[in-house]
Amino acid sequence: MTKRYFLMVALLAATSIAKAQDTYLNDRLTATDDVNGSARYVGMGGAMGALGADLSVISSNPAGMALYRKNDIGLTFGGVIPNKANGWNRNDGRTYDDKLSKASFDQIGIVWSLNTGGQKLKYANFGFNYQKKANYNMGFYADNANLNGLSQMDLVSELAQSGYDTNYNLAGKAIDNEYLSQDDIGYYNPYRGEYSFYTRHQWGSLQAFDLNFSFNIKDRFYTGMTLGIDNVDYKSWSGYEECNVDYDNNYGDYTLYNDRVIDGVGVNVKFGFIVRPIDESPLRLGLAVETPTWYRMKSSTLFDLTDHINGTRTPTGPDTYLEYSVRTPWRVRLSAGSTVDKYLAWGVEYEFANTAKTSMGYPDYPDDGYHSTFASTRDKAMNQLTEDVLRAQHTIKAGIEVKPIDALALRVGYNFVSSRYKDNPTFDQFSLDSKAMDYSTSTDYMTLGAANIVTFGVGYQYKKFYANMAYKYRVQNAKFYAFDTNFTEKYNSDGSYTQFFVDHAPEELGGNATGYDVLYGPNDEFLTITPTKVDLNRHQLMFSVGLKF
Repeated sequence: MTKRYFLMVALLAATSIAKAQDTYLNDRLTATDDVNGSARYVGMGGAMGALGADLSVISSNPAGMALYRKNDIGLTFGGVIPNKANGWNRNDGRTYDDKLSKASFDQIGIVWSLNTGGQKLKYANFGFNYQKKANYNMGFYADNANLNGLSQMDLVSELAQSGYDTNYNLAGKAIDNEYLSQDDIGYYNPYRGEYSFYTRHQWGSLQAFDLNFSFNIKDRFYTGMTLGIDNVDYKSWSGYEECNVDYDNNYGDYTLYNDRVIDGVGVNVKFGFIVRPIDESPLRLGLAVETPTWYRMKSSTLFDLTDHINGTRTPTGPDTYLEYSVRTPWRVRLSAGSTVDKYLAWGVEYEFANTAKTSMGYPDYPDDGYHSTFASTRDKAMNQLTEDVLRAQHTIKAGIEVKPIDALALRVGYNFVSSRYKDNPTFDQFSLDSKAMDYSTSTDYMTLGAANIVTFGVGYQYKKFYANMAYKYRVQNAKFYAFDTNFTEKYNSDGSYTQFFVDHAPEELGGNATGYDVLYGPNDEFLTITPTKVDLNRHQLMFSVGLKF
């Protein structure tokens, strides 16, 4: 049979699942589509690229740091609160609070502002900031009670049939422990699934360490550069349980467990510019360009299968380990902002990133055993899959700050983040020749919709001391699939395909559907599974304190 790629994954908002590295996992682990940073920055929806003078603009527009005329040191802390889900909801997946609503240390930074006294170069500033770019903490339940006789093991048998049955992936585990059967044609699946359950717990964050240099020229031109180092710290546990239509018990037929750890480091550079085009006006226009982030990742996964029918559990492992690299796309940000006396400030910002250009590769290991930290051989097949599944992302930010009195500030912000996933992405990629196939340990995936983010904030300043608070509500939906059903389509050499129907066995079997009757349902219909609708909404509170001196 034709080689196919079907083991795909997507992370929940700033999440991932335990399986082989692929388009979905790479996308979600490195996603920066949330508003994080200082409470003032979040309260204004992050629309401060042209306004500047906040520690968190170090990563959005480095030139904003040149607006400082005083030293500043500040830190931010708070917590993320996912929506709760009480038990299993049929065809409804929700994040839930299971000791995952935790306190979070989100940001700490400092800027030194040097008044040069020059006629042209007014200020030369140096800054450093740490902040979380994404919070991975999440819990998730999903159940699908209408598998139509399909089974996760259909997908696994397809992988085994394609020759991807290594000691480090799910197909090899299924063959070694007799979860698949074999005849003169190849491997097939003896299971007929009626319903399935899925759960995942995950922890960690994507963290940024930014070092900045910025310059104020004549109080009209501002420029800056930021060197960024990102750190990926991710842990997860997941379980998939499937029940057979021919067997009735309280525990299902089998359960697949995955326990995963991913660590990684990335490097990027950001350049920023701000100009006041009209000398008498406070209006500012900003431009920022961010290079791709070059990540080097290390992933390890423990996985096993438990047979509930026979009451046995397969040996755990082995521990799959893979080093790989990910390169994110370029990002461009345009911004505008202004003030009205000392009582009002507003800002708007637009960001473009062609996420379809995210690429994956593997380290080069010369004969001497040494390799460059970021040198790698590209995974051409996986990168083509990325272009087939993802598209460019557009982000619009807007924010306003009002000061009814000098010491008090009220803020509100809004973000719209377009979906990175195509409307009808192609999941089945037969003939995909990717090293990641050797390490596939799960089969679920998720497509994410557009996100809407609303923020509110309040700030207080007394002499050199300031304190800010912000509330953020993120609204986003997704579709979750326990496994892909494209194995019910057979692609032909001329590019056409034949759908496998209920009462018709594939021609290559001569009308004999023995071992393959899982492909057929009761009404001569094309078989598929209904996706589980997922609510990814979450709340976040944050507090900042600091000194300007």
